[in-house]
Amino acid sequence: MTAKSKAKFDTPLSMDYRPLEIEREIREFWEKNHIQERLMEHREKSNIGVLGWVEGPPTLNGIPHVGHARGRVMKDLWFRWRTMQGYFVPFWAGWDCQGLPVELEVEKLLGVRNKRELLERVGEERFVEECKKTIMRYHKEWVEADRKLGIFIDQKKAYWTYKDEYIEREWQYLKRAWEQGLLEEGYYVVAYCPGCQTSLSSAEVGYEGSYVEVEDPSLYFKFRIADKPDEYFLVWTTMPFTVVTDLMLAVHPEAEYAKVQVGNEKWVMVKQRVEPVMQELGIKDYAVVETFLGKSLEGVKYDYPFKDLIPKQAELDKHPLVHRVVCEDFVDVNTATGVVHLSPGNGE
Repeated sequence: MTAKSKAKFDTPLSMDYRPLEIEREIREFWEKNHIQERLMEHREKSNIGVLGWVEGPPTLNGIPHVGHARGRVMKDLWFRWRTMQGYFVPFWAGWDCQGLPVELEVEKLLGVRNKRELLERVGEERFVEECKKTIMRYHKEWVEADRKLGIFIDQKKAYWTYKDEYIEREWQYLKRAWEQGLLEEGYYVVAYCPGCQTSLSSAEVGYEGSYVEVEDPSLYFKFRIADKPDEYFLVWTTMPFTVVTDLMLAVHPEAEYAKVQVGNEKWVMVKQRVEPVMQELGIKDYAVVETFLGKSLEGVKYDYPFKDLIPKQAELDKHPLVHRVVCEDFVDVNTATGVVHLSPGNGE
């Protein structure tokens, strides 16, 4: 049944509207009468069901900004809506107290540049204590911000990620997951920070000041074709360090490739890039001696030049698919040489 009522247009709105005073009066009423606590107690005893809630904890490495306020207001609206529907929602707070954001904040406060300097000048025990002081200082700011926003989140039942009971509970969950066969062990490429001495998440890589535009050298290099002492694949890369883990070369199967006579050597590259590459390299005396489709190169073996320096490469070289040419449609034949070296383990 829907209750019907008529609007009272004869009651004028006050021209002396003071929102801050109204907010203060409402907050004082809630706090004086323990409205939040009484609401939670009532819904826990009388409800039509329980809705799970896990607070995605903000990190206590700074004061809350308008983006945080927006998110917390949205959470609070959801809580109030579901509570008014008759559900019990355990709307409990949570605080992320560990990790790189807190550590970097404390390092700035202590005036150190990296972990090595931190351990030498400050020491691990004091660093931990300073981290705890920092999170408690910012925690006060967050609780006060929640109070001013009128957020009904339960601070008394908040979880803290640095406390032993939280950490031990997480290990219990991991143990159960392992026992039930829900965890797997494998390899994943991640960014690593030498200064922080830790791996980085994608979010941490994106922190302000993390990206710096620098000029990096590109490199043309040759891989000799196996059993053909004077023939080479010509390759170009913007990341010379990836040559260390090279495993394959890729060509476009439908593109036209050429053997180019340069002095006593023959270089294999995509035909349409011969002239621009030779101009870039400053080579005037050259000649195309043979052309063929890229797919004819599939399976061709080439000699990896650093097998004596990298034992693992010598071991992998015995594999029938390693250090051979593969055909791939993604090969760009409009830039570089049309021969792409494939080097896993250098990106996601």
